[in-house]
Amino acid sequence: MVMMGVVVVGIVVLTGLQVVQIRGMLYQQQAVARMTDRVDQLRAAMALLTDTTETGFRDIAMEVGRSAAAVPAPKARAQVARRITGAARRGRTVREIAASEKMSEGEVRLRMTLAEAPTGRKVRRAPVQ
Repeated sequence: MVMMGVVVVGIVVLTGLQVVQIRGMLYQQQAVARMTDRVDQLRAAMALLTDTTETGFRDIAMEVGRSAAAVPAPKARAQVARRITGAARRGRTVREIAASEKMSEGEVRLRMTLAEAPTGRKVRRAPVQ
């Protein structure tokens, strides 16, 4: 009888331990599932970041290629500078010069300043309107 009581107590203790182990395994499975979800989110974010970066670099390369082809030859730049300084001497406004040369007013002012620099001679300033 005592032996049977010991066996029953042993079975109850073992059953309790198994319940605790099963509970721990379920908790671990849930943790693994959460971790898998986070890894999937990270993978998707990396794919998006990679795609965006590749697209950005491709667009930059295309723009650099396009703008490199659009850079005027040095002779053409000198002609533009002469046209700008000539127009300024004739009294045209910066806005008019910029519109006729298809460039910004700031670039017109820059070219006029650069035309003055090497020679030291003053270019008549175009009025700003």
